Amino acid sequence: MCAGFAIYYEKLKKAQVKKCFTDAELEKYKKGDEISFFFWQKKPCVPIEENGEVNLYEWGNRDDKKIKMPHTGWCRSESLAAGRWNWLKPKKVHVPATKGFEKKKWFATPKGIDAVLVEQDGKKRVYILTEPSSGFYTKLTGHDRMPVGKIEKL
Repeated sequence: MCAGFAIYYEKLKKAQVKKCFTDAELEKYKKGDEISFFFWQKKPCVPIEENGEVNLYEWGNRDDKKIKMPHTGWCRSESLAAGRWNWLKPKKVHVPATKGFEKKKWFATPKGIDAVLVEQDGKKRVYILTEPSSGFYTKLTGHDRMPVGKIEKL
């Protein structure tokens, strides 16, 4: 899996950042020229590239029972390929992450990671795409799933 990731702060629109982070959270999660996003944050968000800019969307559906979307933050690439997400009209998107985070370990994502943007009843959410873990990733995190994208040591 991938419980968090970091991107360059300069890529973000400051007005959107304020929708996802309180001032205290911004101070906590912004380190140097990067800002980190985690699924356990109060309002988890995912930055995706769209039309030459980076926009923030809510990350999956952690606990909102009012919307009919999967209660998770991840989408298995196999279930996407099998059409199980078609009812949500998924659109593949790119997260310009510089690094990812899982089980207290950071790893490099030099080309970012992939995700899907879905919409239901006018609400848009992003789910991180995952695939079966590589030997390196399993050894690093102990997890059997990893984000779709090139993964390297930091």
